[in-house]
Amino acid sequence: MDSTIPKILFVDAEQHILKSLQQLLQGEGWDCHFLSNAQDALDYLQNQPVDLVISDTKLADMDGIQLISEVRKCYPSIVRMFLTDSAKQDNIVTTLAEGNVQQIIPKPWIDQELKEIIRSALRQSSQQKKHSTEFQILINSIPLLPSLPESYSNVRSCIIGDQVNIEKMANYISQDVAISSALLHWANSALFGQRFQVDTIKKAIIVLGTDIVENLILSESVNRTIAGMLPAIKGFDFGQFKKHSMVTAVLSRLLLKSLLPTDFIQHDRAFIAGLLHDMGKLAAASFFPVQFEQAIELAKKRRIPLSEAEVEIYGTQHAELGSFLAEWWALPPFIVNAICWHHQPHSTPIDQDVIAATHVANLLSYKFNYGSNGDPYLRGISDEYREKFYLTEEANEILRAKTEQTIQALAC
Repeated sequence: MDSTIPKILFVDAEQHILKSLQQLLQGEGWDCHFLSNAQDALDYLQNQPVDLVISDTKLADMDGIQLISEVRKCYPSIVRMFLTDSAKQDNIVTTLAEGNVQQIIPKPWIDQELKEIIRSALRQSSQQKKHSTEFQILINSIPLLPSLPESYSNVRSCIIGDQVNIEKMANYISQDVAISSALLHWANSALFGQRFQVDTIKKAIIVLGTDIVENLILSESVNRTIAGMLPAIKGFDFGQFKKHSMVTAVLSRLLLKSLLPTDFIQHDRAFIAGLLHDMGKLAAASFFPVQFEQAIELAKKRRIPLSEAEVEIYGTQHAELGSFLAEWWALPPFIVNAICWHHQPHSTPIDQDVIAATHVANLLSYKFNYGSNGDPYLRGISDEYREKFYLTEEANEILRAKTEQTIQALAC
């Protein structure tokens, strides 16, 4: 059997359910195996690699929850789901909350919906294989990975190929006062060379460009969603996090502009990369707040980079976690790479200038006192990157002044 073909194990005590699933999934290109009891499933897993296990909660020889718990303990990289008619029982809801399963699919299922859920789970499994075992264990303890914010999806729907429906996009954006205000502030800032007042969303889209607009909306939407559910985390201030992200975006664009004055696409990419580079910190604070706080404390105590402390506490770090989430959302590769490698720009084979600019902008943001952002260790900029971006003391002061001017304009 081809090792690249996704492998799914279904476990259900009712033969007619297994037959229905087998008929439904014929022709999907997946290697599906169907078993009716838990012990056979555990025996099968000992000898066969599996990407996804979908089980009922009612099995003849073992409780389905117990089976899934065993799968999580022995094979933590496998994605796990329930397919059951008992979805609302307290013990099943509890096992979802504890991260034993990623999703509960109710019986009777809707055929197309079930297929889409399986495709999504297999995509998650495929992406996880690029990462360490520790990372897979961590991700598979999250009950549900978040979906893309609706506001971002709406704006994306206005872009078909090279064609952009600006009127439709402006209409979507105008329905959200906070996002509209943010876009107008950015469009009127000196960072984008605007000399005349931008007073409509349509003009803002034209001035900023659709790539910038999309990712400003993504950032605003994610920040808003997570801000409402973040617990108090010692050493992590959400307001400072936002400011740090904004300043890194501004500095990334200014640095790339100094390096490649006429490459406007790269200027925009650097801005976007800077804006989203620390998305993994929000994910860590949201999904693993206790461990994230422990990592911040450890970094502070030992005076080491937060990323090193994170690896020690939970086996991965925010750059890897953020890049996985960006992959999950199918964001452009340059964003995934910038998030993944902004601490180690030498490690990326592509998008090197954008990622170098993001790396340096992140460090300059700390140097200029814009948000400690949960990382108490101030790293210096290497001589290589000082030379690359012409970072003399005078140049640093100019960058500081331009950044301060932009941030003050946005606060108005």
